[in-house]
Amino acid sequence: MSSRPIKQNLFAIADRLPGSRVLEGRFSVDSFALGLPKGRQAGLAYARRFIENVKAEGLVKSAAEKAGVRGAVQE
Repeated sequence: MSSRPIKQNLFAIADRLPGSRVLEGRFSVDSFALGLPKGRQAGLAYARRFIENVKAEGLVKSAAEKAGVRGAVQE
């Protein structure tokens, strides 16, 4: 197996097993986070705006598609 998230491995396996499929929904979550030192309020406000903007502009979805990520859920 590779270091891909679990669901990505399931898609790779399903591609090799005729008639199989990966169910919708999720049974595990790979979360990502950004941290800043305490007291960096300006940086925190910037980071929040940046993250929301790249999600709203579709950059996260586009990057996932470009990387071949299947089944990802953006929240």
